[in-house]
Formats: sequence, C-alpha cells, structure tokens
Amino acid sequence: MKKSILILVLNLILIAAFGLDAQAQPKEATESVTTTWYVTTKVVPLGADRIYLIYETVGVNVTDTGEGLFHGATARALGGMTIEKGFYNDEYGCGVWNLQNGDKVFINYKFAGKAGTGGTAKGTFTIIGGTGKCAGIQGRSDESTRTMVQSALEGVGQSFSKAKFQYKLP
Repeated sequence: MKKSILILVLNLILIAAFGLDAQAQPKEATESVTTTWYVTTKVVPLGADRIYLIYETVGVNVTDTGEGLFHGATARALGGMTIEKGFYNDEYGCGVWNLQNGDKVFINYKFAGKAGTGGTAKGTFTIIGGTGKCAGIQGRSDESTRTMVQSALEGVGQSFSKAKFQYKLP
C-alpha cells in the first residue's frame, strides 16, 4: 500500500513538473495568409514623375488552412511612400489586426516595388506587440508579396497580399 501511494505521489510530481514546463514554453506557429485590401490615398506632387503618397487601408485575412490566429482577422494600416517614375523603395506603415477573439496584434512594415495596377511589391512585416492572449507576441514575415489589381471603384485602390507569418506567443 505504501509503495502504491509512493508511486502515485511520484507520478503526480512528474506530471506537475512536466506540465508546468510545457506551459512555460512559448507557442511558435507559422501561418500562410492572404489579405485583401481596400485603399484610399492622398497625393502631393513633387515635380515631374515624382509624388508623395499617404494612404489608409483596411483588409481581411484568410489563412490557407482556414484556421489559425490570423484567419478572419480584419486589418487597418496607415502608411506612405515616395513614388518616382512608377517605383518606390521607401514605403513604411503601421497597423493593427483585430482578431476574431477581440485581441489585437500590432505591426509595422517596409515595402519596395512598382506602383499602380499590376504593380507588385515585396517587404517585411514585423509583429511588435498585442493585447489579451497576444500580449508579448513576436514575429515577422519576409515573404510578403502585394499585387495591385484593377479597382472596382474609381478613386479607391484594391490589392491583395500573400505572406507567411512566423510568430511566437509567450
């Protein structure tokens, strides 16, 4: 009987020790995400073939698997860039993803590419924080591609981006 109780106590100690250790490990994940964007802009001309453009954009994410932290999240970002002869290399912006559970994830990003319909860009997203269960989140994506498409509404830009996000939750 004493041997059975001793074995039971040892098992409980082992379960507690490994269980607590497993909880302390950060959760790492990768998600492939497609985001569709609706973009409004303001433009300042800076001479021949050169403009400064600022924008506000809203979008919605869909993951390749149909599930995950970013699936169904909405997004909002503000950014700007200098476009010269149809190209830019200084786009910078900041944004927020509003997750399905109400948490938020904050990002900043840098892009370079070709402006206008059919233009593509590559860049880096950096996850800089979050709220709720995402407090302390860290991550990035270096594999982003954004493509401008023919807009359905005059004066509004539309595009989509594909990215593979790697992140760590505490």
